[in-house]
Amino acid sequence: QMQDIRMALRGKAVVVMGKNTMIRKGLEIGHERFPEAGMGTLRANVRGNMGFIFATNCTLDDIRESLNNHRRLSAAKAGQVSVVNLNIPSGPTGMDPSQTNFFQALNIGTKIVKGQIELVSDFPILKVGDKVSP
Repeated sequence: QMQDIRMALRGKAVVVMGKNTMIRKGLEIGHERFPEAGMGTLRANVRGNMGFIFATNCTLDDIRESLNNHRRLSAAKAGQVSVVNLNIPSGPTGMDPSQTNFFQALNIGTKIVKGQIELVSDFPILKVGDKVSP
């Protein structure tokens, strides 16, 4: 994904990624050479894995548009806040009738049709803004 962003911004901007200690050291050296540039403040705010994009021949709106074009959804992890609504759709599950107790424990309405369990209605799992639980 980062490689796609680098290729999209080639000629417009420079993407710098690196180890945190190297980035912090580079900002420290830059602050010593050019104290008025504000690199000390930037260095104080560097936490976790970070990269920098320096615009050379474009505006920040062009960079933002390129980043939004390469945005992808990822799997939810425990503790994150949901950005989408997630439902289990109604219909056949492919599970045999001996496993109805699984759905009863979760309070999900089911019926047995043609030798398999079928959900009666959509069952909401997550709503936008809910915290994902394990």
